[in-house]
Amino acid sequence: MKILITGSNGMLGTDLVDLFKNRKASLDPNPQVIEAPYEVLDITLEDKVSGFISTQKPDIIVNCAAFTNVDKCETERGTAFNVNAVGPKYIVAAAKECGARLIHISTDFVFDGNGDRPYTEEDQTNPLSEYGRTKLEGEKNIQSHCNSYLIVRTSWLFGHKGINFAATMLELSSKYKELSIVTDEIGSPTFTPDLAKALLTLINHKCEGIINVSNYGSCSRYEWAEYIFKVMGCKIQIKPIKSSEYKRLASVPLNSTLNCQKFTTITGMKMRHWQEAVESYLKKQ
Repeated sequence: MKILITGSNGMLGTDLVDLFKNRKASLDPNPQVIEAPYEVLDITLEDKVSGFISTQKPDIIVNCAAFTNVDKCETERGTAFNVNAVGPKYIVAAAKECGARLIHISTDFVFDGNGDRPYTEEDQTNPLSEYGRTKLEGEKNIQSHCNSYLIVRTSWLFGHKGINFAATMLELSSKYKELSIVTDEIGSPTFTPDLAKALLTLINHKCEGIINVSNYGSCSRYEWAEYIFKVMGCKIQIKPIKSSEYKRLASVPLNSTLNCQKFTTITGMKMRHWQEAVESYLKKQ
């Protein structure tokens, strides 16, 4: 089996590569992992995508490539659209040519966050930001051009590589004695090694359609930061503020918690609680 991972040097991509290269982690006794970081494969270039995929002939493509800086997406809209919306369309076309299964990573930001319960896969999308809009457009391009696909929506990713909320809190706690954190943004922190294992399970079950996957439970940004500092024993004051007091370019959903019951029902697997995942992250950090 040949598994191609786009964006393979990113936060999730790195964990996927490590997992798939572990022979004990896969049903295939010797999966061949094809790493395709941006330097190797720019998914916004149609000819490059077509040529690379037709040459490699993967059985499975996991698209982790994305422009995920939510605020920069507001000022660099062309890049955001090309990476998050157009790139997936090119990958779909190339995947169809070689008969590869496509697994695409999407986001909770396709919702507006006005709901009072976790979002299911069937709930109406209504993104508030350019990031959410371009990711949703990527989903639509996949659905329009591919009969067999798996779109995995996830939320609030953190891991050992790259910029993320948990890493930022650790960095800021070493510089400041007080931080202001929003209390009205609610979601489910998701540890990328856990998400990687969930993706492997979905691949082995040959799942299709749209499926939500995040670590169990939910919290506010404030509660997440508070737990990080508690586990680390950091003596830092946290000032609770509303998102309206925190100026940023992009509008973000206030409640983007995902209902992951479909994932559990199909696979029999339940993601561990986000607090347990945070503890594992902090131990290694």
